[in-house]
Amino acid sequence: MGLRSDDNSLALDLDVLVEAAVPSGIDRTRLASLARFVLITEGAAGSWVVAVALIDDRRIRMLHREFMDIDEATDVMTFPLDAESGTFGGDIVISVERAAEQGPDFGLSPADEVEFLLVHGLLHLCGWDDAAPADRVRMLERQTELVAAFESGRTRSVEASGN
Repeated sequence: MGLRSDDNSLALDLDVLVEAAVPSGIDRTRLASLARFVLITEGAAGSWVVAVALIDDRRIRMLHREFMDIDEATDVMTFPLDAESGTFGGDIVISVERAAEQGPDFGLSPADEVEFLLVHGLLHLCGWDDAAPADRVRMLERQTELVAAFESGRTRSVEASGN
């Protein structure tokens, strides 16, 4: 699914690729809306291309081993585009198996955890880093703020429409 979204300062081309069995409740249109919201809120401008791949543990473990030299599955990985290309963005890979397993630990459905992980990947594309423990805490706080703001705006728009 591709979404091209133009704003005065942001052009977003987003693809969601499903390469694994996904939990119920994952909505590609909602993921695209969330991505656009996060990028605009974070002040992203220019031309952005983002590919989101929903994959299984086996595949993300291979990527984690290849690119990070860590031989275990992880929940999300981000691969930024070369900034010199003039286009911003990159690839975000999310393990739907990790989301299904860890989401309930945080009181989230697997679909909500996928959204939370998408926000994490987008923040990396916007320049956030979580290598240091203090930075990780700040980034997780920002993820939580962004998801809450997205939900709040969505709730208000649904209430206004009467649906």
